Amino acid sequence: MATTYELEWERQKTRQNLPAGYLPVHRWYLRLDEPGEVASRSAPREGLSLIRAHDPSIQFYRYLYHTAGEEFIWGDRRRMGDDELALIIGNNDIHIMVLYDRGTPAGFFEMNFTSAQESKINYFALLPGFIGGGLGSYMLTEAIIYAGQRKLPLILDTCTLDHSSALENYRKRGFVVYYEQDEEYPDPRLDGTIRKDAGRHVPLAK
Repeated sequence: MATTYELEWERQKTRQNLPAGYLPVHRWYLRLDEPGEVASRSAPREGLSLIRAHDPSIQFYRYLYHTAGEEFIWGDRRRMGDDELALIIGNNDIHIMVLYDRGTPAGFFEMNFTSAQESKINYFALLPGFIGGGLGSYMLTEAIIYAGQRKLPLILDTCTLDHSSALENYRKRGFVVYYEQDEEYPDPRLDGTIRKDAGRHVPLAK
């Protein structure tokens, strides 16, 4: 049986009258009301560590963002200048959490604690070569536990450009969809922001 992601992706292919250079995207907004209630999960293998990058350099953050997000066509922060990006990642309420596998960066998530009503995961991804083997599920559980310290609802969003298992992974951890919508996303491969052969699961915008 086709998954929600697969069904939605097929529907997106049929959308008409998109602006030139834009991709059809469906986005799901998810919420976990009690993140502290998630069961802890043992590490899938030895040598894993999750460490906050306090006030990371622009170069290190761009390495994480570019490497983890390229295949999923993350273009928003690639287009930002260094000064604009520094204001975001230098905020004490933005926590950049890096998963290391025997000393090598394997993934990261960006936790947003700027709101007094909820916590938010801005970005969440593994780096190429580390997808599979349970690291995504492990890192997500660690992210939920980390957010649970505030005892506030945790929100995030995903879309049809993301990994095909992302939506199901979030649902398995107790997240529920509270809103969803169709969007149009400017294809960053067309202006050189991202290489043209990235995101092979998504055809280039027309």
